[in-house]
Amino acid sequence: MNSLMRKILLRRSVYSFSANLLREEDLMAILEEGKQLSNVSNNQAWHFTAIQNKVVMKRFAELNAYFVMKNGTDNSVVTSRNIGKIIDNISTLLVISGNGDLKYTEDAANTLFGSMMLAADNYGVKSCWLGTRESLMAENEVATAELLQVPDGYTPLCVGGFGYPIDDSDIKITYLDSAIKIIR
Repeated sequence: MNSLMRKILLRRSVYSFSANLLREEDLMAILEEGKQLSNVSNNQAWHFTAIQNKVVMKRFAELNAYFVMKNGTDNSVVTSRNIGKIIDNISTLLVISGNGDLKYTEDAANTLFGSMMLAADNYGVKSCWLGTRESLMAENEVATAELLQVPDGYTPLCVGGFGYPIDDSDIKITYLDSAIKIIR
């Protein structure tokens, strides 16, 4: 099995991290890798906001938990009841913002976040995806952008957490019994 496939099969979302902040070199390496991945709108740049300040994280949770609760999207891992608790356990919250046609750029931001989750593993950093603009941030988009100091013309599109795991010794490859259909 090649190393990329092994990483994909072993990657798991982590919602409880050690209290240690990411080392500067690990955070910068993950962000540098993310910067190299373009969005779908003619290679326009992304804007990354890495938040390690707990007061700002708490305010982010306050701004965005209301939308989740109001729209009843409790089928998501992130709900109004647990977003604050999850954020309390994250050492670095990452928001990816983009510009251009939101229909395509939001999808690209989520794909980018997934790639950054795999890249983070190279540094012993684990991650969890928390939500999209539509599912989490749309209602308070302007206030969220102001809180995160997102430049004009950019919209926060997806958010997730990064940190060092407390313990990942029990992570195993799980083979799922998925169906495959090829239509030729």
